[in-house]
Amino acid sequence: MIDKQRRARRAALRTLYAIDVSGYESGQALESIRATLAEPDDHPARYWDLVVHRVTAVIDNLSKIDEEITVLSPRWRIGRMAAVDRNLLRLGISELLEGETAPLVVINACVELAKEFGDKGTPGFINGLLDQLCQNRNITIAAEE
Repeated sequence: MIDKQRRARRAALRTLYAIDVSGYESGQALESIRATLAEPDDHPARYWDLVVHRVTAVIDNLSKIDEEITVLSPRWRIGRMAAVDRNLLRLGISELLEGETAPLVVINACVELAKEFGDKGTPGFINGLLDQLCQNRNITIAAEE
């Protein structure tokens, strides 16, 4: 299950990135990304619904999500952010606001993707802003001990 979620987030990030930097429509980007996933050890049919759900959730709420980013990062405009950072934030914020996955899981997953696809400072940037969103929205990240 975790592998399925990880693969879905990775594919969703790649799709959002493609939409952002190439101007592809979401359907075109999803189709393009899915074609690249057809490798012997990867079976996108197992997790493709999760990819489509995540991408659609971000696209359908993009202005609301970008407003959240603006609040979280007032000194660093969205347009100046690296495309990977911007789309990781969009993906993470969408999942956090949806509330279907534990916040700690979402944040950790986004930080791991940041390590894989971002620059040296990306993991800390993503972690800090997603943590701040949780504080602003009174979203409990982890159960108190």
